[in-house]
Amino acid sequence: MTAQKSPKTKPDKREVLAQALLDGTPLTELPARFIAAGYSEKAAAYEAGRAMKDPLFNAGKRVSNRLQKSHWTLDNYRRLHRADAGDGAEIPVVQTIEPDAFFRDYHHRNLPVKLTGLVDHWPAMQRWTLDYLADKIGDATVELQGQRQSRDDYEMAKDNHKRQVPFSEFIALLRQTDSSNDFYITAYNDTVNKQAMAPLWEDVGDISLLQSSGGNDGFFWMGPKGTITPFHHDLTNNLLLQISGRKRVTMVAAYDTAHMRNHLHCFSEWTSPDDIRALGEAAPKLWQCDIGPGEAVFLPVGWWHHVEALDHTVGMSFTNFPVDNDFYSDYPSEVEF
Repeated sequence: MTAQKSPKTKPDKREVLAQALLDGTPLTELPARFIAAGYSEKAAAYEAGRAMKDPLFNAGKRVSNRLQKSHWTLDNYRRLHRADAGDGAEIPVVQTIEPDAFFRDYHHRNLPVKLTGLVDHWPAMQRWTLDYLADKIGDATVELQGQRQSRDDYEMAKDNHKRQVPFSEFIALLRQTDSSNDFYITAYNDTVNKQAMAPLWEDVGDISLLQSSGGNDGFFWMGPKGTITPFHHDLTNNLLLQISGRKRVTMVAAYDTAHMRNHLHCFSEWTSPDDIRALGEAAPKLWQCDIGPGEAVFLPVGWWHHVEALDHTVGMSFTNFPVDNDFYSDYPSEVEF
């Protein structure tokens, strides 16, 4: 005796309507969505007609329409920028840029740029070897991100990865590690490290693009080759600077956000640039550059970036531009997409 298959349960009408709103389905196609979900033509017509009279559904439809308009506007920027720069253009490089030119051509236009010649005068450029750092900081307690390889979402769960160790222990681990993404001193550890690293700030000077001077205005980064900061976007404009070692920075423009699988807060589900390249013609454009000692890259607010250390690295990042840089106060931080 052949067992009969149980009839497939059709989804609740609210699920059909919710998905139709998320997909931006035109009202004229709403009955077809119900039919595709297993409803009869009569039931589909009835549910579609009922939905069109529902004030909550209509409010949701208006929100969906506004979202589609935003996507249309951003996609126009995408097409225009592709036509201007091409699909394979690299981030431009400018030597010793003047502040007026930086703000006019890049900051205010929300465009990335690699910059050289900003910190050649810093004593840190010659002094900050592992031996020097170990001597200056000694056994002071520092905070780092540890055991990152224990979970895939280490960046989103960074509070769970905070560890405090003597700086001498961190240096010893760094010396014996060829490549790893398991431990990393990052900007997120700044609250503890600002004081611990205080002896270093005398080695840090001015940057002409920033409002004030001294390392106390920056965030310290240090880790082995192989550390990765996965795709995310910041809520401020940032200047990422290398003092030793090299990093590879891969970026996606803010106007390509709809293509970045932004599933939570400011994070992407894409784990690497190769994931995006695998999309082929549908992939958002990747902007890329390597930054080495004395070089910096401007990360415009809203631009997605993935950062990989190509060597053991020491660097800093800064947000203290002499213009409004508060793009976080009204950010919907608890929104899941």
